[in-house]
Amino acid sequence: MEKPSSGERDHFSGPGRSIAVAIAACAIVCASPAAADFVTNGGFELGTFNGISLAQQIQPDDSTTLPGWTVTDGSVTWFTSGWNNNQIAVNPRGNFGLNLADGSVRTVRVSETINLLPFHQQYQLSFWVGNYSANNGPAGLDVEITDGTSNTILLSEKALAPFTNASSAWTRFAFNFFADGTSNTINFSERNGPLYIGLDDVSVTAVPEPATWAMMMLGFAGIGFMAYRRKHKPASVGA
Repeated sequence: MEKPSSGERDHFSGPGRSIAVAIAACAIVCASPAAADFVTNGGFELGTFNGISLAQQIQPDDSTTLPGWTVTDGSVTWFTSGWNNNQIAVNPRGNFGLNLADGSVRTVRVSETINLLPFHQQYQLSFWVGNYSANNGPAGLDVEITDGTSNTILLSEKALAPFTNASSAWTRFAFNFFADGTSNTINFSERNGPLYIGLDDVSVTAVPEPATWAMMMLGFAGIGFMAYRRKHKPASVGA
């Protein structure tokens, strides 16, 4: 019996397949969205913690205890898991968190300035807000991002963690904004003055452009096509 002619064999083999694999892989790798986090110490894990009873007060105008962050208007509580009579746990991905509430009508704020974000690039700010049962209601923060050059407000949102019966509960929030100017400042402030409003895992990451997603889809499609051709490749027939 004659072997199939070269025209009957799988054309997607040898050097052609190697080139196609390289192109598909490049499309995926080159188009992968940057996962870089532009926030310094967003999980509040860095700093000198001298907390007694699992907590430490950071006073207004302190910009050194927590690297990257500045406290204004009122003191905040930097705490670790088990604080407040062993009730409150931090977000599971870290060992520390902040409490922006002090039970009074004073506004407590923390802020961080990020320099040299690419101009007019879209970013996503994400963070977690903590609540607990002793608040007997929701716990919320105001978040604002301003352009450090002109003080233009780039983002202004409210983040309200719902009522919970648990001793500690966290809710994630995420908002998109466009960078402007040479620096952008993130401000968090308490909303309604309960005993506890947790803040943890603050991050700012770039939002992929539509063209980036298109390139990634092209890469995956190329790999899928190669798998299809390989699956349906005609079996060689012996002499």
